[in-house]
Amino acid sequence: MDTEHHRDLAREFPDLRHRIHELKLASARFRDLYEEYREVDDEVCRIERDIETPSDEYTGALKRRRVRLKDRLYGMLTGRLPVEAPSDEYVTRDRFRRPVDHGEVARDWIQRGFSCGAFTDPPGCEWRDDVHDADELITVVEGRLEVLVHGEAYALEAGDELYIPRGATHTVRNVHAGATRWLYGYD
Repeated sequence: MDTEHHRDLAREFPDLRHRIHELKLASARFRDLYEEYREVDDEVCRIERDIETPSDEYTGALKRRRVRLKDRLYGMLTGRLPVEAPSDEYVTRDRFRRPVDHGEVARDWIQRGFSCGAFTDPPGCEWRDDVHDADELITVVEGRLEVLVHGEAYALEAGDELYIPRGATHTVRNVHAGATRWLYGYD
């Protein structure tokens, strides 16, 4: 039976075909994520073709997993996420040293093609169900945020950097007892 990858990354991102090949050769971590994406995509294909008939809940969870994997791989392909550095899905822990310097973050992000703005949120402040037409980066300067991306919660401390793919619905919440100062940028 043909289980053609209807969402194969090389077809979805033809401009990144050579980068996909390079990373598959150079990075075991990228290769493993790429293979996991293909396996999940194969299973979704079999479900969509009624070859397998799991529950709707399982199918929904599997499709969300495929989206997270695809976004993570795209982030690696475009340099938005580090390929080999330890990360927690979309978070790079301790990306910036503490105390976080707004100027240092701005210089880094501008060099990577992102803007850099600042917010100060009071305790409990929540930005609910935001969606942007651009990739977004977030870094906490002081305090603590909880960010939901694709239904997964990520706790951010000072110095952590979060990548949010374009089109991803996300919620940002200040979970610190005091004000939280944080930076955001779009490509």
